[in-house]
Amino acid sequence: MDVENVKVNIKRFLSNPNTMTFLLVIVLIVVVYFIYNSLVNRAVAPVTLPYTTKLLSEETEITGDIVSTVKLSGTFVTSTGEGLVQNRGQIIGKYVAVGYQIPQNSFFYKSAITDESNTNKGLAEDIPDGYTTFQLKVDFHKTYGCSIMPGNYIDLYFKARSDDGKKIIYDLFIKSIRVEAVLDKDGNNVFTHTEEGDEPKPDRLIFAVPNDYKELLETAMLITSNSIDLIPVPRNAGYSENPEDTSIANEAIAEFILSKSVHVAY
Repeated sequence: MDVENVKVNIKRFLSNPNTMTFLLVIVLIVVVYFIYNSLVNRAVAPVTLPYTTKLLSEETEITGDIVSTVKLSGTFVTSTGEGLVQNRGQIIGKYVAVGYQIPQNSFFYKSAITDESNTNKGLAEDIPDGYTTFQLKVDFHKTYGCSIMPGNYIDLYFKARSDDGKKIIYDLFIKSIRVEAVLDKDGNNVFTHTEEGDEPKPDRLIFAVPNDYKELLETAMLITSNSIDLIPVPRNAGYSENPEDTSIANEAIAEFILSKSVHVAY
């Protein structure tokens, strides 16, 4: 066999443009096939997902005895959306976030679970006897650029329209209220769950108020016909360092709220 002649023929074959095009097409087909096959296998491969075996209300601790698992196609996980928790270990010991409820046989989403420190249960140790918590819906502006922080004592102002709708009622309602937490929409502490450089997104303030004040405040928030608004107002550092007892500053406002409700005896 003429080795030199074979080398020349091979060189001519490889240098032919049509040959190179053919080889590139073959390589491309092989690469596409393996990529497609890998994606398909990944999509249909079974994924183990944890789910709750009972209805879980807000602030419920998620324990191992109420979490089971099921194997589903990876396609389901992809189509279900972002935020689905796939690791059972990331759930056990967590709590259902404030404002959320997880139905029986439902999967877990990151937005619906949180640490104990971000629940009212985690705050209970700091709340005095005879006091309870109240949640007030807020935003970045209502918290004065997130300048209201846990441990601050603030005042709560009341704003509404008179019954005839012609006048505005606005005055200090309750003074010297301790802020227990500032949470985002997922029930996380905004001061520990905000990335550096991002704007905090406060969604609600958690207050500590006397037990009977909570009922009054809840009643106020249920009265929508008068466009009632409760406005938190921060004070200076000395106000928090030397707090007074939490008290109603305007009894007329309390009477106005109570006049809009009916007490049912039972």
